[in-house]
Parts: sequence; C-alpha cells; structure tokens
Amino acid sequence: MSVHEPPAGDDSPEEVAHKLRERIKELECLYTISKLRETHLHDASKFLQGVVECIPRTWQYPEFASARITYEKVVHVTPNFQEGPWQMSADVLDHGKIVGSVTVFYAKGVPIRGDGPFLPEEHALLRVIAERVATALAHMRTEAELIDAHRTLREQHQLLQERNITLRTVLAQLEEEKREVRAAILANIQKVIMPIVYELELAVSGRQRSYVTLLRQSLQEIASPFLTSLSRDHVELTPVEVAIAAMIRNGMSTKDIANL
Repeated sequence: MSVHEPPAGDDSPEEVAHKLRERIKELECLYTISKLRETHLHDASKFLQGVVECIPRTWQYPEFASARITYEKVVHVTPNFQEGPWQMSADVLDHGKIVGSVTVFYAKGVPIRGDGPFLPEEHALLRVIAERVATALAHMRTEAELIDAHRTLREQHQLLQERNITLRTVLAQLEEEKREVRAAILANIQKVIMPIVYELELAVSGRQRSYVTLLRQSLQEIASPFLTSLSRDHVELTPVEVAIAAMIRNGMSTKDIANL
C-alpha cells in the first residue's frame, strides 16, 4: 500500500488548525467590538479604549503586539504600549474624511517570515475594525445629537408652559381689574348719579318723565352683561336698535317705545 504525498500547496492539519484558530480570534474580536458598542453607546472614550485593548490578542503574536487608536486628536493605547519597528494602520473615515486611525505595532523579537510579520488576513481585519469603529462613532454622534435635540425641545416646552401659566395669570388679573372697574362704575352710578335722576324723574311729567325713566334704566344697565353681550354678539345693530332692545327688556310697552 503506497502513501500518497499531499499536493503542492495543500496545508497540513497543523496549519489548518492554526488558521482556524486565527479566524476564531478574528470573529471574537469583531463580536467584542459589537458588544462594546452596545455597552458604551453614550461613551465614545470607553468604547475606543475597549476596542484598542481587544486588538492585540487577535493578532498572530499577541505577546509582541501593541495597538493605538487616534480619533479627533484623542489617543487610546493598550496597557504597556510601545511602538515597534513593524506597524500596520487603517484609516477611520467619516463621509470620506479621515478622522482617525487604528494602528498595530510589533516589538522587536517577533518572528518574521517572508515580507514581514503581519498576515494578509490581519491587514483585512484591521480595515474591518476601522470600518466598525467609524460606524459606531457615527452612530454615537447621531444618538448624542438626538438626545441634545430632545433635551432642547423639552426645555422649550417647559418654557412655553411657564409662559402660558404667566399669561393666564396676567389675563386673570386683567379680568379681575375689569370686574373691579365695573363694580366701581356701578357704585358711582348708584351713589352719585342715580339720586339726581330719581329727583329729576319726580320733578317732571309726561313724555319728559318717560325719557328720564329710560335714562335711569339705561344707567342701571350700563354695565349689564345683557347690553355688553348684545353689543359684542350683534355688532350689526345700530345704537337705536340697541336702545330699543333695552326698552323691551325693561318692560316698556310698544306705545311708550314708539312715543320715545
């Protein structure tokens, strides 16, 4: 029985297992970023620090790796951070504009193969991490703007309510002042004018007395709700028609109204 050699380019079981472990680490890193986004939805600083700390353990040689995230001139680094001779970086974009970067460093002593210590899969992963970071930060900014807008609307609503309360208080005071003025007018009519009108009504007779009687009744009605509502609700009535309505209300006969 002959043993077949594996075709050129096929990976050994050890290499397949190694690559599988690396892919699992990549998935764990992306899952961690998603959880950090949910946990620190309103705190970009804690989110970025959590992301930068999860990056090194995803790389092939975590014991040699350090990571740094810069965003709008703020820098987040891993514990015991140190720059090394090897580095890879991906830009964080906001509508096509570079607003930050994600960088991974390898310190001296890392095993080097071929073109360098970084794998092609790690370059692709770093770009994905930068994209996830950009998306999360944009979402956080939008969420913060919505919260600020809601707070402003709530404050404006509260201010409007306070102004409405003030306006209602002023209107109530005006109504109270109007009632006081009306009461003062009626009191002055009763105390000052009516005694003179009563004397005049007794001193005259005939048609003149009818006029004086109408004058007395009109003075009594001068601040009456009847005449006020009649003038307000029926603006098309002439002063004569309003006067006739007052005569009818006071019980005058058609003949007396016609004579006047």
